[in-house]
Amino acid sequence: MNDARRWLQFFEQVSCFFRERYMLPLWKKYSNHISDIWDSLAIFLEGYAFERQGRRPDYAPAAVNALFHYEKQNSGDIRQSAANDIWQHFARLLNNRGLNEKMNPLYPRQSTPQKPSLMEMILNRGIVQQNVTFTTHFRNQINQNNNIQNAFNSVKSIRGVGDKITSLYLRDLVDVMNISANNVENRHLLQPIDVWVARTVKILANNQGMNPHQIANWIVSISTQHKINAERVNMGMWFLGSNIIASEYKLRNILKNLYKARDLVNDFKTRIRNLHRYCLNFT
Repeated sequence: MNDARRWLQFFEQVSCFFRERYMLPLWKKYSNHISDIWDSLAIFLEGYAFERQGRRPDYAPAAVNALFHYEKQNSGDIRQSAANDIWQHFARLLNNRGLNEKMNPLYPRQSTPQKPSLMEMILNRGIVQQNVTFTTHFRNQINQNNNIQNAFNSVKSIRGVGDKITSLYLRDLVDVMNISANNVENRHLLQPIDVWVARTVKILANNQGMNPHQIANWIVSISTQHKINAERVNMGMWFLGSNIIASEYKLRNILKNLYKARDLVNDFKTRIRNLHRYCLNFT
């Protein structure tokens, strides 16, 4: 257990690479997300809504362009026709090809059993009428209920959004908005479990039979026990596996020796520093 504690502390430290390279630049790009619903929606569309394996890379930028085109055309008002109008412009931007309507978070539902689009969800749940943003709505929901479940259900209700995307978005929201998750119920729902997180936990726990629910609970349980930030542990596990190691074979070997893992991360940090120094004269 002491070894697990040291590894989780290590992953918590590694999370700074994920936060500074991916998460914080996105949230700072749309820095008015607390007061401006358009910025808050842009964060979700650009960084989360289309993060499925095999998704078309054009989706996110086209979705954000369609969103802000609608805002400009309607002077910032969100009308009942918003879902259809944004979808139509999004489709035109992509020449009406490869739109994947069945799984696209912008596609308006055609019948009641289908999941709503993002814009339909915020209209149906009264987010617009409450005069809150997408991010502050979920912040308030988590703080008021002291529970992740309702926020999780709301995000997952959007067309094309599953468990992993929902957990990814809420994990980052909790971190960026400094929401204390120490005593919140269903904290395991803030743990997106991808292949790298799963591989890492199975090795550390010495249990290859763990399912995603068990993996998420293991991270939260051990992290909470040792007063370590579980969400940042998750970020660090993903970053180490996907950005630094990128090999299951190397991961198995690195997780045998914490000192080697630290050396590997320090080498990565040196490469970034050198790259920055050598490219300063780029114009």
